[in-house]
Amino acid sequence: MFADNWKISLRQIRRLFIMDIFGMSSLMLPGILSSMSGADGIFCLILGMAGGALLLCLMGANLRYIEKDFYSYMKETAGQLLGDIFMVFYFLYFVTLCGYVLYELTALVLTWLLPDGSWLGISLILLLLGMYGSARGIEGRARVYEIIFWFLGIPLLIMLALAVSDVKTAYFTPLVASDLASFSQGSLAVLIFLLPLTALMFLKPFCRKPEKLVSCGKMAMVVVIILNIVIYLILLGVFGRNTMGILSRPVITLMGMVNLPGGFFTRQDVLMTAVWFFALFALLNTGIFQGTLVLKELCQMTRNRFSLWVVAVIVLLIGKGFFEYSFLTEVFEIYQIWVALPGMFLILLLLLFLHWMKAERKIQKGGTGGCGN
Repeated sequence: MFADNWKISLRQIRRLFIMDIFGMSSLMLPGILSSMSGADGIFCLILGMAGGALLLCLMGANLRYIEKDFYSYMKETAGQLLGDIFMVFYFLYFVTLCGYVLYELTALVLTWLLPDGSWLGISLILLLLGMYGSARGIEGRARVYEIIFWFLGIPLLIMLALAVSDVKTAYFTPLVASDLASFSQGSLAVLIFLLPLTALMFLKPFCRKPEKLVSCGKMAMVVVIILNIVIYLILLGVFGRNTMGILSRPVITLMGMVNLPGGFFTRQDVLMTAVWFFALFALLNTGIFQGTLVLKELCQMTRNRFSLWVVAVIVLLIGKGFFEYSFLTEVFEIYQIWVALPGMFLILLLLLFLHWMKAERKIQKGGTGGCGN
């Protein structure tokens, strides 16, 4: 039986966020960075991590002032109207991200596991499983992924170690050959894949040691970036910049090329797909959980059931839209760059500024009252 105190440990949170961020970033970033900057993609990963550290610092500065939950803090600091607008922003971010993850996860299953399957059937099954995980609560998800974390991580590390023998270091050149625009675009791409870390702002009521949430997020981010750097260097050394740029999921392609000792298993790419399946499913589950939580608080509902079904329907429609209309992936990219990314920073900065203004007014009133008395 799962515990029923609605509290999870920092270790569980860290592993959840490693799974959340690693899956999508390791699948997509290698192709994006290689087409933009070649070998300089490793510097984009480092610069993107610096941006993620800045975002986490802003989150930590706000978390110090949260007494109950993030929504209450926003209402008290910015007022009811702005607080609701900010919550709508977060809701749209989580449901659109969740819809895109559903699309990518279903495509992964159709490509590597069930090529003759139905897109709608697979999506519905995945969505229902995600809803079940969210209905079980954050403790249920945390405990499940704590169990499978090393079952997925150890085979991945073994496969990456075996792939090192095929690396050609000549492909690592030229270095520092990209222009400023390529560096900036690549770094922003990395930072966009780190935005799910903002879910930390909503986890304070669920964490046993909320004062260490930010350090937990930083550790998860560093682990994911290091893994991505290792994967990127191996992929670059095996495929080269041009080939890696045209592969849809180069890291899974690499898994199919690794020669296992003894040659006893020839389709290890199918087995290793489980790593990214569970990682993407973890992010899907997080998106459903966060979207349900935000909608429940925004609409002041007492139970999760209605908001859970609303989120599920919206996510399914968004995922179906990505599947049927390819141009929506470009729209999603534009939304991430011009709306989601700056919005995450601006909301946290504005909340800090408004909190500082309110604190200053209280000090001034207190000083005036003292003089009058």
